[in-house]
Amino acid sequence: MDITHWSDARVWNSSVMYGRLALQWRSKFLGLLGEVARRKLYLRHGFSSVYEFAFKIGGVSREQVMRAIGVEEKLLDHPVLHRLLVNGEVSVNKLARVVSVVTDENEEVLADQV
Repeated sequence: MDITHWSDARVWNSSVMYGRLALQWRSKFLGLLGEVARRKLYLRHGFSSVYEFAFKIGGVSREQVMRAIGVEEKLLDHPVLHRLLVNGEVSVNKLARVVSVVTDENEEVLADQV
């Protein structure tokens, strides 16, 4: 693909579109890391740790993995918010802000707000 002949608008619009898609897929990837770690899937596929797996497959840092797994573990008892995380519908960073205040009573409200 030779983009040197594209208009500025096409380059800009394509960049914005791919950037948004990248964020969406990154959220989905991060949402799965807790389950990958629990099942130790990374070992079965030749990785020494979930951190190595996440870095090599998804370009995700150790800190991002720790945050994603930590948030996911805290949401295991809150199925609505947990589903938003593992489906990649809401970013780990947004959910990290509400995980400390979520209760059974306010889970639905928080899910609507994030």
